[in-house]
Amino acid sequence: MSGKKQMNILSCFALKDQLPKRVARSEKETVEKTVDEAVENPLETGKKRGFSRAATYRCFFKKEWSTRSPYITMRTTSSFYWCTVCRQENSCAHQGVRDIQLDERTVMLKQQRGAVREVRDMSLFVLLLLPGLLFSTSVPTRYYYYINARMSWAEAQSYCRMKHADLATADTKSHANRLLGIVNDGYKGSVWIGLKRGTQHQWGWSSGDNTLTEYSKWATVDLDHLCGYFSSGLWYNLSCSTPLHFVCYNESNAYFRFSSARNWRDAQSYCRQYHKDLATVKSAEEQAQLHALVGNGPSVWIGLFSNYWQWSDRWSLFFRNWATTQPVASCDCAAMSTADSGKWAAEVCDLKHPFICHGSPKIRLRKNHYLNETMTLIDARNYCRARFTDMATADTMNDVNSMMNTVDPGYNGSVWIGLLRILPARWVWPSDSTSVSQYSNWSPGEPNGNWECVKSLNGSWFDEDCALTLQFVCFNDSTGYVHINTPLTWRDAQNYCRQHHTELASVSSPEQQGLISNESSVWIGLFLDSWLWSDGSRLNFRYWKTGLPSAITETGICVAMSTTDSGKWAYHSCGQKLPIICYGDDKLIKKQLVRLNLSCGGKCKLSDTSLQTTILNEASLMSSLHSKGGAETESEAA
Repeated sequence: MSGKKQMNILSCFALKDQLPKRVARSEKETVEKTVDEAVENPLETGKKRGFSRAATYRCFFKKEWSTRSPYITMRTTSSFYWCTVCRQENSCAHQGVRDIQLDERTVMLKQQRGAVREVRDMSLFVLLLLPGLLFSTSVPTRYYYYINARMSWAEAQSYCRMKHADLATADTKSHANRLLGIVNDGYKGSVWIGLKRGTQHQWGWSSGDNTLTEYSKWATVDLDHLCGYFSSGLWYNLSCSTPLHFVCYNESNAYFRFSSARNWRDAQSYCRQYHKDLATVKSAEEQAQLHALVGNGPSVWIGLFSNYWQWSDRWSLFFRNWATTQPVASCDCAAMSTADSGKWAAEVCDLKHPFICHGSPKIRLRKNHYLNETMTLIDARNYCRARFTDMATADTMNDVNSMMNTVDPGYNGSVWIGLLRILPARWVWPSDSTSVSQYSNWSPGEPNGNWECVKSLNGSWFDEDCALTLQFVCFNDSTGYVHINTPLTWRDAQNYCRQHHTELASVSSPEQQGLISNESSVWIGLFLDSWLWSDGSRLNFRYWKTGLPSAITETGICVAMSTTDSGKWAYHSCGQKLPIICYGDDKLIKKQLVRLNLSCGGKCKLSDTSLQTTILNEASLMSSLHSKGGAETESEAA
């Protein structure tokens, strides 16, 4: 095996005898089935077949057995599975071999513990630099996070949208396996994912491909039937429970016809187990290949199916991993069952389950710098941009606390931060970086422009006077929505939620709105905002002092943080001179390499702390002289 060859390592399985180069289809399918079982639990499957941990393993590349050198063996540790490539069989110990991680789902299975664990649906971009061998594997990057907090589907969606991107999506069987792999060991139950029943059906391919707008060959479409079949060169649809012959395809896009009659779901399961999936037809060329294989004979199932289910993030691919008899018509939200090999089932959306988010965390790490020199807002902004990144920004209470801790302990007063006034104002959520344009539920005629806060009543939104006292709804990162019966002003309600929960509730979907009480008026987190951060980031977190924000009639108003009022924010004239907080790396700090020739003629020890101090002082002096152009780059310290 020479040159560069790209391979996808799916699994390894213990075999005492080499598989012949040519095997009958039925025998190969039996072996492939055993391999698929081994992926789920390699050690247990190996024990069942009588193999020990020390048995020789061979790799299985994209449904093709490797019949040539190098041979591959697998060994285990307590936490990881590894695959080792050797030049010759049973000679690994003498070849200076390199280890590579095999099967990302299995490798990550025990890597992390706790409430939130990450698995990167990453490419194992592995280069094995052995003589005559170079190959790699690569898959798209995706980040998953398991959240060990029980919430309804809508609450889980709200959490994921606030903290990450959205509830998890899955494009392939590999992604589905990774979702299962990050759930806490020992948990046997349901886990919410981002799939939910929609109101309009769409046709798609079982493989997940969404190419019907580019190519289709429909004869007729019966809206009462949900599965597609191929007959005499055209596509039709039929009840999914009808037994038909079927066509699978493999990684090389080769078609395989099977004459055993199965319903559509069983045909799909067979194709995914022994090949890749039910046949997908994305072009006239593939249509011609399928027609050549099937001819005008009996009708065959292909991968077409009608889909009422949509991903929360509106992802357009159609991969589904339903359990047998699922989805049931009476339930609208999809959960992954850890007790059923990660298969999906439709469940009542109000049930409380753990869940999986996708997308990197939205938390930004910033390095703040306090400058104890007073200047106007404009001068402060120019200074921060010239020396660091920009003026300080805040996205959470942790950021406020970080800024407070940056200020010199002896200073009592206000400090410039980077919040600037903009027009026109916009409606925003405190825990998000987007405006209300993505989802809104205003009552007709609202907002009417009179007020800056929002209440929810009878399932609709109304702008309202922020000083009015109402009940309110908080969001808690551990339990979801929490209704508070004590009437407070909007600002006091927000402070209460931040102190006892997470934040005033955000509402970004009809499902979340359905969890807000309709019995009385309640505050939600939406507010009218006319401020933007100096660095352009659209972070909507605000921490105003009591009575603010208020109407501004004059120009030249800027925002500073008060060190005497728990870091709360207040209006100041932009021309006022105050200390400042910047964020970002210091651009004035430069690294210099100073080379010193050290010699003490055997009369000293470099471990001597007083000598080390002398060396450091000498290095500092050389650096200072060199920066002024008056020093040599080498010096001798005696």
